[in-house]
Amino acid sequence: MNAFTIALDSIWAHRLRSALTALGIVIGVFAVVTLTSLGSGVKSYVTGQFSSFGATLITISPSLPSAHDKIAHHPFGGGPKQNFGNIPSTLTLGDATAINALHSPAIAHVAPVVLLPITVSTSSVGSSGISATGTTDQYFSAEQLTFLHGTFDDHGVVLGASAAHTLFPRVKNPIGQTLYLGRSALTVTGVLSSASGLLSKAANASVFVPITTGLQIAHLHTISEIIVQASGNSQVNTADNALTTVLSRRHPSGDFSVTKDTQILTTINNTLATITTFLSGLAAISLLVGGIGIMNIMLVTVTERFREIGIRKALGARDSDILLQFLTESVLLSLLGGTIGIVLSAIASGVIGQLAGFSAGLTITAVALAVGFSLFVGMVFGVIPALRAARLMPAEALRTE
Repeated sequence: MNAFTIALDSIWAHRLRSALTALGIVIGVFAVVTLTSLGSGVKSYVTGQFSSFGATLITISPSLPSAHDKIAHHPFGGGPKQNFGNIPSTLTLGDATAINALHSPAIAHVAPVVLLPITVSTSSVGSSGISATGTTDQYFSAEQLTFLHGTFDDHGVVLGASAAHTLFPRVKNPIGQTLYLGRSALTVTGVLSSASGLLSKAANASVFVPITTGLQIAHLHTISEIIVQASGNSQVNTADNALTTVLSRRHPSGDFSVTKDTQILTTINNTLATITTFLSGLAAISLLVGGIGIMNIMLVTVTERFREIGIRKALGARDSDILLQFLTESVLLSLLGGTIGIVLSAIASGVIGQLAGFSAGLTITAVALAVGFSLFVGMVFGVIPALRAARLMPAEALRTE
């Protein structure tokens, strides 16, 4: 009989004990593989969402002035200070117009955006909790938003998909309905199709008005941000350089920041990788516990089988044969736990991924990691019991009751 058959017979003869011994490895592998698979699934989902936009969006937002400028002399324009992320904005419609005036082939769309601090309601009093945004028609092209009904014009209001349902729950097509922004009555001229993208979902719960109208209603002179869409992935840096040059002339204090989608994607992926690695490391502690459990049981097994070891040595078995027998048994226990953990992880990852709305199947890396961990744990924690068994003298082993 070879070492594999003997080890398999021993595991089968003590099925319950073997199952409980392997449980620590099952839990450890399950946790590590599941977290790795989910992390990979989330990363792929986020990357896919950005790729659907071609990663061509550039966002210009307010920022604190450069260190060499005195904030005390920082101009805030001719109207009330507007906070965007608690930073006062000095961006204006003129900035967006100046970027548009470049007529750069690297820039496809320029959309100024202002978040309006006003109530939205179907009556002149009350509030629906819906947010209002002022922008231009180029915003919808840049964000790849499509219209279900109507269009965006210079006098009306456009509703996001869920905002339309909230404001006019019993109206199939709310075109022509009246909506109040603050105390100003506007006519609904368009309804957006439901946006499912990660970056465009916020549009579902918003209403949109022409930016000049929004600024007038809210008594603002500054805007929240400017969204620029490059004409292609290869044009992002060219567009970035062009608009930065224009804004640097108009804002010598450097009170603006430029963020590219690619930068956001890199930051998100790095953060996800760090979190996944950290959580997987914590989960791997259970593999250590499982390995200690295997070593403990194997030491007990060696003690129980002194006579068997003595008989095998008396019949000519070498120390290496005994060592290989018990090391094989330890590795088999660990691999058994690892296999069960992988199967359970595949099921859990699929279920969680479906519930969360992204694909999270097993990856080759996760499976290879699990198998490698299982082999490593089985060999490392099985070597001490195996050495103890191999070093037994036949006469000593045969005297043991």
